Amino acid sequence: MLLFFWTGVLYSQNIKVIYMNKNSKFTTFQEDLFITKNNIVSIRDSITINTFDEKNSMNNNQAIFFTKDKLYKIFYYKNNPNKTIIKDYIGDTIYFVEDDIPVIKWSTNYNETKNIAGFLCNKATAEFRGSKITAFYTKDLKYNTGPFKFYGLDGLILEISENENLEYNSWVAIKVDTNYKNDYKIPEIKESIKIKLRDFLEIKEKKKEEDFDKIVSKAPAGTIITRHKIKRNEIEKIYEWE
Repeated sequence: MLLFFWTGVLYSQNIKVIYMNKNSKFTTFQEDLFITKNNIVSIRDSITINTFDEKNSMNNNQAIFFTKDKLYKIFYYKNNPNKTIIKDYIGDTIYFVEDDIPVIKWSTNYNETKNIAGFLCNKATAEFRGSKITAFYTKDLKYNTGPFKFYGLDGLILEISENENLEYNSWVAIKVDTNYKNDYKIPEIKESIKIKLRDFLEIKEKKKEEDFDKIVSKAPAGTIITRHKIKRNEIEKIYEWE
């Protein structure tokens, strides 16, 4: 996943941060954050690090089903901290999605600190699109950003976790390189295929329904299949229009 942030500030050094993003109980992604000049780019790898424990799952009498969709690198372009254009995919179709990210109201009145990747970090908490989150940020690196869509603290965010879902939805920095040589080319936004986030999510949900209908159509005659609406488990659980 690639995140692009333009904050209007000219940075004097190139920085690369490697995060481990625990996306679910069974998958972890590597996400690389690059800070160069007045641009910030974050890349979440399209390859998952599988953490599925089949033996443990079977002992708990769980039935696990995976869909084998293509995984792409997703780009996030930000002209200001809370205005994002996302290059995302539904199937093989590319979309440039406009996302007005809400202001994150951080609470920073905590004494708790933590050392992450060699940097002393301070604690902060907030609510982000329906998830209560905890962040650790370092004032030694004065960058108003972090992994994924997170921003708004007085220093670089090196860790994010969801308070009520400790098994996943977390980002932890494992390495910070403050002398990174920039060699990444930022791809262009295609204005002709822009779409609002709300419309994109509706198209995505419709595609899921179509895929489900295809599976049902191949089931043996007489098979009863019920589809239940699953509660969102991602970090973004509730959007502003819901």
